[in-house]
Amino acid sequence: MYNIKTLVAAASVVVAMAAGASSANAQPWDHRMDRREPAHRNFVVHDRVVEVLRAHHYRFVADPVFVRGHYVVKSFDRFGHIVFVEIDPYTGAFIGEFRV
Repeated sequence: MYNIKTLVAAASVVVAMAAGASSANAQPWDHRMDRREPAHRNFVVHDRVVEVLRAHHYRFVADPVFVRGHYVVKSFDRFGHIVFVEIDPYTGAFIGEFRV
């Protein structure tokens, strides 16, 4: 008798959860999200870029320049070679380097 009560209670919980999930999915989709203007994101300051370069053992030669969606900084690597370092302008994260 105890097992049947447990099974009936479990089945009623499953049915109640399924009804709650289907009613949440039945809500209309908000189309206004498509027409919204993208939020303006602030760029990091140049001091933050210099800190990131120093943390990765680079010495900057020139100020950061915004090129194609990211900062590019002419700098020296730890061996003294001139390299260009890419920095994410929104977070200040180090992306990579490339030599010319």
